[in-house]
Amino acid sequence: MPDTREVMWFRMADGPSLEQARLERQPDGATLSGTVLAAERGRPLRVDYAVTCDHRWRTVQVAVDQSFEGVLRSLRLGHDGAGAWTLDGRPAPSLDGCIDVDLGVSPITNALPVNRLALAVGETGSVRAAWVRFPALEVVPAEQSYERLGARLYRYRSRTSGFAAEIAVDADGLPTDYADIWRRVADRPGGGSGRG
Repeated sequence: MPDTREVMWFRMADGPSLEQARLERQPDGATLSGTVLAAERGRPLRVDYAVTCDHRWRTVQVAVDQSFEGVLRSLRLGHDGAGAWTLDGRPAPSLDGCIDVDLGVSPITNALPVNRLALAVGETGSVRAAWVRFPALEVVPAEQSYERLGARLYRYRSRTSGFAAEIAVDADGLPTDYADIWRRVADRPGGGSGRG
């Protein structure tokens, strides 16, 4: 029986948005899925996504469906677990070496490196992520780092853009507060135990 929980975030910066997300754990991995409803430059944006990971929290598959300005678009990513990617079924060598996916419209994918790296307090880990930008649906590599500041607190840095933020997480690695950008506003805990 999968261990499932649901959360909801409100985005306070760069135009309001609301996201309902789901974490489903199974013995062989986890699936992160959800729906984002955002005001993007004053226009409605809807994003539905699903990210499938293996038992080590390495991204395996990503499905994104977006509705923006009356246009429906989809994106599919596949990952072999060792750093090679496909984009819509074709090899994507520009993403070679990426382990995680980073959905720019959602805080949920921060849970991937938080869980995968399993850092001790005071440690820093480097990440190369396939960064999906919205609403362009462009995928580019991004150099990132996570520093564990406390039991449930991390400092995220994008070495690509220079952006940095502190992220508070729960026992499953899901963000509760992401700087002044996202805030958790609802939670339905699942069964089973989370990370320590």
